[in-house]
Formats: sequence, structure tokens, C-alpha cells
Amino acid sequence: MPTNFQVFRGQGLSMEDFEKMKKTKGGLMSFNNFLSTSRSREISFKRFARPATKNPSSVGILFVMNIDTAICMKSSTPFAEVSK
Repeated sequence: MPTNFQVFRGQGLSMEDFEKMKKTKGGLMSFNNFLSTSRSREISFKRFARPATKNPSSVGILFVMNIDTAICMKSSTPFAEVSK
């Protein structure tokens, strides 16, 4: 596994949650649950972010996350690569 790599997560958010998120632009985010990501921007966008736009009260979001495995190895936050 490379030392640094990028992963993507597409999902839908309510307009209310999206407005709250915009106010924290440039800040840190944390997730308190299992987070599934992909190394493919296209898959995350087409399968998860774009379909959310079919609902007029939601917005599609594409998270781009840069992972530094050296930092992850020193923390108590688990991560794993799951391949086919």
C-alpha cells in the first residue's frame, strides 16, 4: 500500500445539511461510523453522488480524502483496503 493515496466518497445530503457543511468549508470533518470509499472518482460520483440529485430536496456530494498511512498507523483509527 502506498504511503499517501487519495480516496473518494459520493453521497447525498439534505439541503439543510449541505448548507451547514458549506459554513465549515476549509475545516475538519469527522465521521463516527463506517466509511466506505473508492479509489475511483468516477465510480463514487456516478454511483453515489449523482443519483442523489434525482431528489429535489437533496444534493450530491463528492468527498475527496487524502490518506497518509504513516499518520493512520500511529493513531487508533482503523482503516483497510478491501479489494475484489
